[in-house]
Formats: sequence, C-alpha cells, structure tokens
Amino acid sequence: MHTSSLRLAMLLACLWAPLAQAQTIETPNGHPDYRVELEPHATVAVFRNGLIGFEGRGRGSYFGTPGFGGGFRASIEIADPAFISKLNNTVGITFGIDATSCEVCSNDAVLYFPVALQWNFFFSKEWGAFGELGPMIRADLGDEVLPDLYAQIGGRYLFNDGIGLTLRIGYPFVTFGVSFFAG
Repeated sequence: MHTSSLRLAMLLACLWAPLAQAQTIETPNGHPDYRVELEPHATVAVFRNGLIGFEGRGRGSYFGTPGFGGGFRASIEIADPAFISKLNNTVGITFGIDATSCEVCSNDAVLYFPVALQWNFFFSKEWGAFGELGPMIRADLGDEVLPDLYAQIGGRYLFNDGIGLTLRIGYPFVTFGVSFFAG
C-alpha cells in the first residue's frame, strides 16, 4: 500500500472511531443498566446567600467566601428511555445532603437538602451529561432553615458499568465525586 494511502486510511480510522462511539446517543438503552446511583462527593459552596439570606454575622457577604465540605447524593431512575424515546436518555429523582463550612454564618456550617429531577444523556458507554432542577432546604445549624433553589449541570465518566466519576456545576455549589451504579 502506498504511504499516502496508508496515512489516509489511518486518518479515516481515527475520525471514524469517535463518530461510531458518538452514535450511542441515538441508541436507547445504550448505557449501563442501573436503577440506583449512589455518590459520595466533595462540595465547594460559592452561592451561599441563597434566594433568602441568613441573618448571620456577615449578611450580604456570602458570595466569594467559599465553603468547603462534602455530601452524598442518591438518584433513583424512574424512566428509561425518558422524554425523548429515540435518544439514550433516562430520568431520575435525585436527593441528598451536603455540609459546608461557613465563616459568615451563625454557626460556622450550612446543611443543604436538595431534591431534584435529573435528566441524563449518554453519549457513549463512557461519557454522559445531565441536568438537575428542584427545590432545596438550607439550614445554618442554628435556628434558620430556609427554602432555596437547586440547579446543576454535570457530567460523568464511567470506568465500567458500576463505577464512574461525577462533576456537578451550578447553583449553589460545585461537587466532584465517585458514582456507584446498582441494578
């Protein structure tokens, strides 16, 4: 085979592999079969003032004063395939708890209790993305318990059908953790 033909064949093979893998989005159920996802994670809270601010020591100075901590999220699959039956997508309910430090709060810590609808898209066996939206309760470990909004977008890298890495970015925090999938 001529060298330029070999290079062309290698180039086409390199281009074809990601395209073939990307077709998973158009294959319903082309993802790991699971019913429950359990995810311990690290949390960085940036938007801590919330829709309604705590009365604490530094009212109004919450943004830009990050809080660090951790949390746990559980997601239960309720539809597979979901809203778009011709795509590789699922819908679940996600809920959990996060705890972060808070230098400007009354008691130096905040608890978050989100409950949200989670819409997942799987682009390949390894890669997926999702969005989450729902209500949340914030508590400053004192006498203040306030309603708030929970809105996140995220992505997953799956090592296999049972474990992966998950990153969420949005309001009110960023999380990074390990997801465990169970059937």
